[in-house]
Amino acid sequence: MRAGTLRNKVMISRPVMVLGTTGSPITEWDEFCRPWAEVKGVSGRAFLAASAEQSEVTFEIRMRYRADITAGLRVTHHGTTLEIVAPLPDERRQWLRLMCKTVKP
Repeated sequence: MRAGTLRNKVMISRPVMVLGTTGSPITEWDEFCRPWAEVKGVSGRAFLAASAEQSEVTFEIRMRYRADITAGLRVTHHGTTLEIVAPLPDERRQWLRLMCKTVKP
């Protein structure tokens, strides 16, 4: 196992439902873990949605395998928040590849 490429510390967050001041449920993001990972930008695109120009960047994050990482969690790296779209383990369950996209602010 080569760990030399895992040089980025990322923060993975999970959603937690809490009650807001009006009593309605709101989603907050709670820190789940801080693994070492390799972060690579894969692609980007610009498109029109709701009469405004939007952009989306796709990232691939490679880290050691963990069974508790699922789609829908968020990854924060250097101030950029990414949503995990698909966690893809290798066949020996040594590595986990996270396919992510940017989260709109």
